[in-house]
Amino acid sequence: MPQPVKVDLEQWERDGFVIVPDILSPDEAAVAARILEERLPADGPPPGLPDVHNGRKTLIREHTDPRLSNLAGHPRLIEAVEQIMGPCFLIQGTAAPVITYKSPPGEENFDLGYHVDWPHNPSEPGDERCMNCCLHLGTVESGGGALMVRPGSHRLVAENLNDPVLKQRMFDQDFDGFPGLSEPIEACVTSGSGVFFHAFLVHDRSENVLDVPRRVVFTHYRSFDGNQQRSEWAATASQRFVDHQIETMDDRLKHLCGLDESR
Repeated sequence: MPQPVKVDLEQWERDGFVIVPDILSPDEAAVAARILEERLPADGPPPGLPDVHNGRKTLIREHTDPRLSNLAGHPRLIEAVEQIMGPCFLIQGTAAPVITYKSPPGEENFDLGYHVDWPHNPSEPGDERCMNCCLHLGTVESGGGALMVRPGSHRLVAENLNDPVLKQRMFDQDFDGFPGLSEPIEACVTSGSGVFFHAFLVHDRSENVLDVPRRVVFTHYRSFDGNQQRSEWAATASQRFVDHQIETMDDRLKHLCGLDESR
């Protein structure tokens, strides 16, 4: 029997991220990893779309497999989300799978581009309620392309939204030498783990110098003050999910996404 999901809420509040192991079982992670490898080639457009220059995430959304996207509603993942956000939340949109292989010799990029995954840029009220999860379909060791996080930077970002100069730097994703930014931590994890991180957390992935591909699925959530606020946000839920994922959802997952209230 799997151990109960337990989130270190003290670390979450302090650091803006927390690692929760064993969200997926070994078998679940292995199956998802195989699907991801089949669906998404390394660092290129999906099959059948040569010369497309859309953003990487757009391509991922349109061509992901619902069996991967629907992991956003995995019961153990949702249990962790509830511990962090409380019971009133929604899945924010179609999950984005990413696979990172070892770069060919001479093509490595060790200049990390630390950034914030702004829900809106410029930021809008309520964005501070958003959270992401990097769900790992395999173990990531040091040097294997792990997520790099800056502990406590979510609070630094929130505080500096009141400073016109620093605010613009943040919206421009200019965090090189940013005042007060903490030293990065390499989030090495075991297969099946989720790295939950605040939407304002400064982060990046590192270069993968190992022969083991890094396979992850990014899922997204937003909390609300109450059911009325949740229902208002749910009204536009269908705009945030691709149709071929919605077609595969059961009633439980549609409710978690707000699609049972969408107009």
